[in-house]
Amino acid sequence: MSSLTTDEAVQAATQRLRTSLVAPGLDLAVAAYYAEPGFAGMTFTDLGHNPPCEIIPDDLLAVSLLDIAWRPQAVRSLLGRDGRKFGEMLAFLPQDTDLWDASDQALRHIDHLWDALTAIDGIGTASASKLLARKRPRLCPISDSVVIRAVDVRGRTWDVLRSLLHDQKARADVEALRPASAAGASTLRILDVAVWVLQSRSAAAQWVRAQAGMAADSEL
Repeated sequence: MSSLTTDEAVQAATQRLRTSLVAPGLDLAVAAYYAEPGFAGMTFTDLGHNPPCEIIPDDLLAVSLLDIAWRPQAVRSLLGRDGRKFGEMLAFLPQDTDLWDASDQALRHIDHLWDALTAIDGIGTASASKLLARKRPRLCPISDSVVIRAVDVRGRTWDVLRSLLHDQKARADVEALRPASAAGASTLRILDVAVWVLQSRSAAAQWVRAQAGMAADSEL
């Protein structure tokens, strides 16, 4: 098992996120997200088939529900000429391990797969992390622009999320936000929705906050 190392910046970001998890109305906002048909909701998790060691069209379609547009060359690489390579790399990632329990070796394997994905023209941080979150929902958090801005520690987004969820009380706070309709979502996915609700400046997130009666200045 890996040791969890942090510095002052990571600790400060971790504490800031922990405080945000108990924002009044956040549980109602997360529930509103999962209840609104216009959002990805559980479809991101449940759509089609999700073989653990293969990237298939169902995965790309599920990821597209999170505002990702796949370029033709990326599709050809993921589903065609490089598909076997990505399947072999996925096989090194544990299927039933949570991010906060992950070994250093598992994290190195994620890094290798991350580098291979982002080396493809048209695949950036958001698309790579959302694809990994689809394939390993307990192990790989989404790190799009909203999450990166919320963490606000350059290059340490996963470190902060891992540090946060290493705390059993913080995990309990995340689980307290889970609506019954999201029973099958991973803890990481519930956290991602909560961060999006609090931090996104989009009209959709503002609508969710309004549905929950959250203050307009409730961002992190």
